Amino acid sequence: MSPAVIAHRGAKALAEHENSTEAFEIAIELGVPYAEFDVRSTSDGCIVCYHDPDVAGTKLSDLTYNEAERLAGYHIPLFSEVLELCKGRIRLDIELKETGYEKEIVRILHEHLSYDEYQVKSFLDTAVLRIKRLDPGITAGLLLGMKEADKRRRFNEYFPGRRLKMLGADFVSPHHKLVTPGFLLRMKLSKKKIYVWTINDEKLLRRFMHKPVDGVITDHPDKALEYI
Repeated sequence: MSPAVIAHRGAKALAEHENSTEAFEIAIELGVPYAEFDVRSTSDGCIVCYHDPDVAGTKLSDLTYNEAERLAGYHIPLFSEVLELCKGRIRLDIELKETGYEKEIVRILHEHLSYDEYQVKSFLDTAVLRIKRLDPGITAGLLLGMKEADKRRRFNEYFPGRRLKMLGADFVSPHHKLVTPGFLLRMKLSKKKIYVWTINDEKLLRRFMHKPVDGVITDHPDKALEYI
């Protein structure tokens, strides 16, 4: 069985703006099973769908929601808005870029979706741990493959078993360079699902669509569908 195609930041390569309502609509129209997106908070406590830590050079966390939209020059969707848009149409792969408001995330998720309609992940161990403590029924996973990492951290990413157990994580989402035969075997023995990011190279995408992983995250979900 081929891995699930996961549209990165909606359908990043196919929309004018990533993480936008347009990007999600495109992913839905393509018929991919999952859309991935990022979550951050503004200074006035609005949970929004946005990837970068800043908007036009100003930290998003220092801006109100209205200020962020003005600087961005387009509509930044609220977290709740994305859930409403996608409910019953596509599953969601939600990345928490920050920690500190997990309780609000869980509250909003409970208001809009059932457990089988989404999963939550983060590079931040604290965020994953808090989500699982707030509601063990939520499927939550650990992102692996930070851009800047020393040898010790990279080793812990390649051998994440202890962290996964401590966090109660249900799955891993590794950078594709971490996905060696040994890594795959360890995760399968641990019964952890594997959602690989972010694969855009054509040859690599073709190759991963035939690997024993559960999902492939890509900016080009249209091409991934062709390769299945």
